[in-house]
Amino acid sequence: MLEISGNFLTSYRAELYFMRVLKFIKSLLILCLVFVWSCNSTKYIPDGEYMLKKVEIQNTPKDISKDELKDYIRQHPNSTILGFFKLRLGLYNLSGRDTSKWWNRGFKRIGEEPVVYDELLRAKTNQQLQLFLNTKGYFNSNVEDFVHYSRRKKAKISFKINHGKRYEINEIHYRIPDDSIRTIVFQDTIKSLIKTGKAFDADLHDRERERITKLVRDQGYYDFVKEYIYFRADSSLNSYQVNDTLIIAKQKAYLEDGTSKLVDHKKSKIRDVYFLVGFDPQKRSNDNEYASKFDTLMYEGCYILYGKNLNFRADVLINSNYIFPGEFYNSKLVSKTQNLLSSLQLFRFINIRFNSVEGMDADGFKQLDCYIQLSPSKIQAYSVDVEGTNSSGNFGAAGSFSYKHKNLFRGAEVFDLRLRAATEAQTKTTGDEQERFNTLEVGADASLTLPSFLIPIRIEGFRKKYNPKTTISAAYNYQERPDYVRSLANARLSYGWKSSRFIRHYFSPIEFSLIDIPYKDPKFWESIQQTYLKYSYENHLISNTSYTLLYNDQVKTQSDHNWFLRWHVEPSGNILDGLVRLWDENGNYENREFLGIRYAQYFKTEVELRYHYRMNPVNSFAYRFFGGAGYPYGNFPVLPFEKRYFAGGANSLRAWPVRGIGPGNSEGLDSDYNNQTSDIRLEANAEYRFKLFWLLEGALFLDLGNIWSIRSQAKTRLAKEEELEDEGLFLYDRFYKQLAFNWGVGTRLDFKYFIFRIDMGVKIHDPSLPKADRWILGKRSYDFGTDTAINVAIGYPF
Repeated sequence: MLEISGNFLTSYRAELYFMRVLKFIKSLLILCLVFVWSCNSTKYIPDGEYMLKKVEIQNTPKDISKDELKDYIRQHPNSTILGFFKLRLGLYNLSGRDTSKWWNRGFKRIGEEPVVYDELLRAKTNQQLQLFLNTKGYFNSNVEDFVHYSRRKKAKISFKINHGKRYEINEIHYRIPDDSIRTIVFQDTIKSLIKTGKAFDADLHDRERERITKLVRDQGYYDFVKEYIYFRADSSLNSYQVNDTLIIAKQKAYLEDGTSKLVDHKKSKIRDVYFLVGFDPQKRSNDNEYASKFDTLMYEGCYILYGKNLNFRADVLINSNYIFPGEFYNSKLVSKTQNLLSSLQLFRFINIRFNSVEGMDADGFKQLDCYIQLSPSKIQAYSVDVEGTNSSGNFGAAGSFSYKHKNLFRGAEVFDLRLRAATEAQTKTTGDEQERFNTLEVGADASLTLPSFLIPIRIEGFRKKYNPKTTISAAYNYQERPDYVRSLANARLSYGWKSSRFIRHYFSPIEFSLIDIPYKDPKFWESIQQTYLKYSYENHLISNTSYTLLYNDQVKTQSDHNWFLRWHVEPSGNILDGLVRLWDENGNYENREFLGIRYAQYFKTEVELRYHYRMNPVNSFAYRFFGGAGYPYGNFPVLPFEKRYFAGGANSLRAWPVRGIGPGNSEGLDSDYNNQTSDIRLEANAEYRFKLFWLLEGALFLDLGNIWSIRSQAKTRLAKEEELEDEGLFLYDRFYKQLAFNWGVGTRLDFKYFIFRIDMGVKIHDPSLPKADRWILGKRSYDFGTDTAINVAIGYPF
């Protein structure tokens, strides 16, 4: 991900120029806002008409949210920002009536036409609200509406709900003449959504119809549809109670003489299964005619039809298939087959369809032929990316090359290779002198992902049930910075599997990282000689195991509420330490080494929680919490540099540069470069996002957090009083006073495929300053160079 963050200014001249540009942009925005605000909002409202200003619903039932009722409002006022500012309406009103001028057409295109109050839509809304209340069991409710007209040609509509008492379900009866269907339904009544004593809800009844339909179709009834199920509700008891009757009708069969009769539903069995590899959806034809053009391979009872060559092994398809000849139709297994085939990344188009076969089989069941149509995707792909960067005011350039092969050994193995190089021109100011130098980073990483678990034993059915993956990866990274030169080599084996629609698991039994630091800046090295941080900048080895749990329901595209949870746990060095102790005949248990390199021991865990709420198509809110801690012990008294936490930057505390804050109240290391890291990180973020016009979006945000150390970084043991003076140490009675706090504004360009983002963070509370100066907002004027930061990045921060 491209990330550009920092203070942006490295000299007085650059700062003066940039401040002038910002002042001009600020003045221009204020002028536009004032002009838009002052424009006549009813400029385009015809005489005798009114602009719809507001729609409100009063006296909402406690068990129904206003968001549900808003879906039935047939006319909404113009969209707002911050709940009151109608920017897009103002832009529309900036246009003139002469459409031959381009600026008038432009303002109308990016703006929003005023909403003219419609009497018919008001009556329609009243009717829709009344019907909705009836579906929720408020059979005696009524809706009153009032329209308030103002002298400024504006109208406000109020809908008052007199809902009365809600009806409840008294008794549930069943009328199912088909014995087989009745048995299926009765065996699953414990999962029924309709319960006695619950409030009547027509939507719940509809969901119960869908549940039963899926249940029956999963038992082999391919022709069964929801329309066979309906309810009869009797509300004539005069006691706010309803007697429910669930009815499942028989199937209508047509006779040769043109008449029809009702018969029991019939199960359907799979007769043949055909994989049509290389299917072209543009050339539609009869399945049998289309199949005759391909070569045929029979594998485990299924026909695999392909063109000149089959580019992958036949077991790749069979291991991703739940549909086999001789088995009953099951809609759940059809969906699972679709998902497994999609996860292979071999096909750009997958369609599973069934054709009914005339006549019954020997057991009297209907027959189906299954056609799995597969259009291949490109097996190989590569990309070249070039980007400009700016980190803490230092400009640079980066380039990367990526290559992917989706079928390396003809078993749907995915091979990824990425090469990256970046350089950055940095400036260090000492007194009146400036020193310029370049930083360099070169890296390569490769991974091979297998569509199964690479383990010595075979687990039957695991591939189909959990969609497992095995990833073997290796990486190398070389960094040349002003304060150190470092190289890192990494190798990893990991497993991933999916236990439900929203939950994934990742387990890495073993990962090795070898870190070599051949050079340290003398001034930087001297500043950490008397601290435990010294060990982080020595050659070391990391051997760790890790587990990650992911919950992500953002696949629910129609939901306005989305959650994301990530929990990670990582112990390191324990197995290696046990082996070294076993092999060490001399009993040297201090500064233990493996292959001549000291290895790290630690335990690390972290949790991240995100919540997104979409208020309407224009406004949304996003929240994030992150908490993580690493505890070093045993053979290594400090967390390795690669595992330490830092804060600041485009996706963290946006008023501080990357690694530019903490730990605690401390000012960080005595170094010319931002390099603050520690053992604990706590952070919370909130962001209000709103669409403006065209591709442009806006945002207001708050960031709160910091990093802390678990133990004092001094190498000598401190007295309790001295330890309390360590301002980077995490203590329960003071950590909340050490939180860094900022607000900010941002703008984003939504290009559909990616988001280009510019955020400006402004400090509110800076814990690194003297105690009397930490609160900035309302206490003193802002210094643009030290109290703000500009962040440019690709994508949302969370």
